[in-house]
Amino acid sequence: MDIIGLIGSAWPADNFWATLIQLFDVGSYAWTIILFTLVLKLILSPLDFLQRFYTNKTMRAQAKLQPQLEKLQRQYGQNQNLLYQKQNELYKKSGFSMKGSCIVMLIYLVVTLVVFLTLYTSIQYIAGFKIKNQFNDLQATYTQIYETEYFQYLGVDFEEYNSLETQEEKDNYILALEEGFINQDELEVNKEQAISNAQSAVVDRYLEIKDSWLWIKNIWIADKATSHEILQYDSYVSLTGDKSVSKENYNLVIQKLLDGEKGTNGVNGYYILSILVVVVSFLSQFISRKVSQPKNTNLEQQKQPAMNKIMMFLLPVIMLIFTLNSSAIFSIYILVNSLISTALIPIISLICNAIENKNEKKKQEQNRVDYRRY
Repeated sequence: MDIIGLIGSAWPADNFWATLIQLFDVGSYAWTIILFTLVLKLILSPLDFLQRFYTNKTMRAQAKLQPQLEKLQRQYGQNQNLLYQKQNELYKKSGFSMKGSCIVMLIYLVVTLVVFLTLYTSIQYIAGFKIKNQFNDLQATYTQIYETEYFQYLGVDFEEYNSLETQEEKDNYILALEEGFINQDELEVNKEQAISNAQSAVVDRYLEIKDSWLWIKNIWIADKATSHEILQYDSYVSLTGDKSVSKENYNLVIQKLLDGEKGTNGVNGYYILSILVVVVSFLSQFISRKVSQPKNTNLEQQKQPAMNKIMMFLLPVIMLIFTLNSSAIFSIYILVNSLISTALIPIISLICNAIENKNEKKKQEQNRVDYRRY
């Protein structure tokens, strides 16, 4: 049983993210993903910094050039091609280029999306892997107890039984022993008792190996009140892709778990992760908008924040959809990632503003020196 448990706790070896997450394994899968998310976010934080730096730089430059851009708009608004040309000339003359900001933003979006989507796929794969391994462990527990009790009652010659090559041969061997029993009623009673004892052992084993965290009873499925911690057969097959076990055998092994013995099979959660993710995502967008908004706002400068309002509500909705349709372990990743991002926004903004202010002072000093020369 210890060997089975060790196998069941292993991470899949054929998946990049699973192999990487395994490096942070601290025994609890929930705390492992929290530690992994923290390290991953810190590694990617320079990219967050560059994105924020160029965004702030662009907004500062646009705010500074805004009066001239408005003048060009009034003069050449009827001719969009000429307006675009004059705007580019103004940008070039001021030393400002949109290309650098756009390239950094594009890289940031690509890396963020690739990490998010590939990690989502991998964690869902890990969840299926874990659920399948957990059932294999429970099935091994059931088989061991059942065979120990019922087969000994039957008088099975285990050496002969184990020498049989196919499952059909083994089934026929047991069937022959059962048919040779004189008292079939007694046989049936002992068989039912062995099944009941094996199912009870499965419950005890499940309580030993279940992957729970705080209020969440099963971290490999969604944190919501419509989900129960023990999967029905169809849900099991859907998540694991494992069709090697029949519905009859699956239900036989975990029947007492499905019945809720010893407090098992309650609701898996209460949408707490979803609520927290929505709140933190909205807060992150709100803070980002506040720290990025220029102090001297006019009507033209307010257009950008107005556009950002869409993301303030769209991103939380997207995150909500993911949390409701993915495992709780991935929702934990989203929450921790969002919390770290939110905490980094004001810190990164302060650093970016300090750098920009320093650069502006240097530029002003250089302009004074150049002016004195003439």
